Amino acid sequence: MSKLEPLQDGGMRAVWRGREYRITGDGKGLQRRYFLIRLHPDDPDLEGAVVYDEDLGSCGIPIDPSELDAWYSTSWQFTWRGAPFWATHRSEDEVAGQLMGSNYNWAKANGLALFDRDWAVGQFPLSEIEDLHEERRDLLAEWKSKRAQAELKRERNQ
Repeated sequence: MSKLEPLQDGGMRAVWRGREYRITGDGKGLQRRYFLIRLHPDDPDLEGAVVYDEDLGSCGIPIDPSELDAWYSTSWQFTWRGAPFWATHRSEDEVAGQLMGSNYNWAKANGLALFDRDWAVGQFPLSEIEDLHEERRDLLAEWKSKRAQAELKRERNQ
């Protein structure tokens, strides 16, 4: 068996000026600001980066989503014995993953490691899994839709 390597995490990604970055927000609700962050430690420092989390010393480029080429969240998913899983790691011959949802009895009966009623994980031979694929959620389209709805509401209230 070969070593399991992490799959691209389920965080948010953005494409700005043709280059992919991680993206995060400062958590200020509707007034939320977003920051582009280097995707890989060996990427060059971002020109114009500012500290957005003083406790962590995190830096990023403040960005308005309207300036992005793409913005999405991603996760890897597969099916094993008819049940859906989030994939977390993969090797040449295995995938590790977490059962979606909570089905404690099914997880126990199928030999998964149980950490509580809602968290069951396992490692599975590639030959036993089906439909390993990446799911992307288009956050830019959602942002544009919410922005358009807010504009309509604002126009109606004037």
